[in-house]
Amino acid sequence: VKMAACRRLTLFALGTLARRSFALSASKLPSKLTLHAYDHCPYCNRVEFLLGKLDVPYTRVLYGYGEGADPAEAGGTGYNPGGGPVVLTGKKILPVLVGEGVPAPAGMKGLPESLEICSYVTACVPGGISPATGRGDLDAWSKDFKEVVTPLVRPRIAKMPIQDWADSRDSEYAVWKYSTKFGFDYDKAVAQTAELLPRASALLLKLEPLLRGTDADGAPCLNSWGLSVDDIILLPDLRQLSCVQGVTWPAKVQAYLDSACGKAQCKSYQPTAVP
Repeated sequence: VKMAACRRLTLFALGTLARRSFALSASKLPSKLTLHAYDHCPYCNRVEFLLGKLDVPYTRVLYGYGEGADPAEAGGTGYNPGGGPVVLTGKKILPVLVGEGVPAPAGMKGLPESLEICSYVTACVPGGISPATGRGDLDAWSKDFKEVVTPLVRPRIAKMPIQDWADSRDSEYAVWKYSTKFGFDYDKAVAQTAELLPRASALLLKLEPLLRGTDADGAPCLNSWGLSVDDIILLPDLRQLSCVQGVTWPAKVQAYLDSACGKAQCKSYQPTAVP
């Protein structure tokens, strides 16, 4: 149900994208853009992969994941309540795109929400990318993939050497958040590793025939007509899996991820992947 709701929301947002394109067709992106983000966040990665593929330059500002969370409301975890990303929108949410002329909601310093940012950028860049398709085969694959990826990634992503976890309180906040708010069992997930690794590898193999086209860079992509929002939504999940050691990556899927990470500022975790 959540997957279907997410897909409907995506398609709605991209219908809005198409309408905005007419209104903003004469607009240009600001010459200086700043993207406030978490390196590990798949929603932030959506924007980064889009900016990279469209060759849009930007300055990247990263935050500790626990910064801005109030320890009194987060089981004693978090630090600097009201600081960090909270300064941008009044909430502890990222990504946020900032720049002169970027349409920021009232009281905010930039534009939040990954799909709204992608919509805005696409409307301002000539050519842009194709909207999401709602492909049933891709939906079914993504549902299976997320069931396997989440227990593999969540215990390992906080071990990546990135700014998100620079302070020990950052990972402490993440563990509290996912175990308390989402009921995630870290010990159980780690114990399932031997079972989940071959399933993840098998799903990556099943992804290869779903990559039907090539984009403007000559890299694999999901649809025969080129890069689309389908890719922008899927690529962050693949990048997250790259933090897990022991997964077998088929050549075409590896090329798909490598091309996207090569043009974006969010790089593959494979060099620092952990078992």
